[in-house]
Amino acid sequence: MTNPFFRLAVAAFLLTCIAATAAERSADRVARNHQRALDSFRSAQVRAYLEGNPKAMLEHQADTVRLMPAYQKTVLGKSDAMTYHQAFLRRFSVHAYDRQAIEAIDLGQRVMEIGRFTMTLGAKGSAEAHTLTGKYMDLWEKSATGRLLLNTAAWNYDQPADIAEQLRFAEVPSIHMALQARAPVSAGISLELAALSKLQESAITQHDGNTWALFFADDAIQLSNHGPFVSGRKALDEYMAEHAKALAVFEKLDLRTDRIDDLGQYVIEYASGVAIWRRNEYSGVSLGKNIRIWRRADHGALQIWRAISMYD
Repeated sequence: MTNPFFRLAVAAFLLTCIAATAAERSADRVARNHQRALDSFRSAQVRAYLEGNPKAMLEHQADTVRLMPAYQKTVLGKSDAMTYHQAFLRRFSVHAYDRQAIEAIDLGQRVMEIGRFTMTLGAKGSAEAHTLTGKYMDLWEKSATGRLLLNTAAWNYDQPADIAEQLRFAEVPSIHMALQARAPVSAGISLELAALSKLQESAITQHDGNTWALFFADDAIQLSNHGPFVSGRKALDEYMAEHAKALAVFEKLDLRTDRIDDLGQYVIEYASGVAIWRRNEYSGVSLGKNIRIWRRADHGALQIWRAISMYD
């Protein structure tokens, strides 16, 4: 006779498998629903730049959208975002533009997409063309109806652009976030991030790439400014060690946080920095900005899971 406990164990196992499969299918359905919005925006942005008309992008953007372009101060709000895209297309003709998504993940209140882009463009009235390659991170918010709206768009370039100065638009209302008030520090996440920022400042100014790498999860991805797409423990350890060695001498480094979106397991930190540096006979003051998405590890600590950085 079959052992009744065996039959109960088999039944419990099958129910667990069915529940797990149903959960996976549910997650797939959510991803497919959102994927249409992500694909639609990507196509609209490419079309808008090739056709020289950014209006098709507007319907996808939240009223409080934040643009974080490389070489440009942060642009806040839908109206000023439109002004930025219009200024870009008044100055440049875009001959070719391709955006390829690498990863799209539902973070709960936000959906994140990261990817790569290639753009060939030229200043209007000039026969010279330039090809720019880079990386982007888009963060989407879920409206009350479940519709996705673009909350944040950040992008950088794989190497310093020869036309960096032309990619700055003084006529566009924008802000050096590094010169604004930082987020208040109180008990909880803000205190934890403030402490991590201080340790990060110390590691960077001491060119301590080994400690810097410890901030990242084993499966983290760093969309490095003027650098590669860095993924995984081994690549991150190697990149941080080499990157730290190559940095200038910092006379002062102030890392700042102006906004924290606490999503539970994930925490999105909008950060910036002021660096007073010197290298041989050269010196200067640089301002930059970045997004760090932290994830709570099984052992309780916050670790950087996805990150992108840009100079103002």
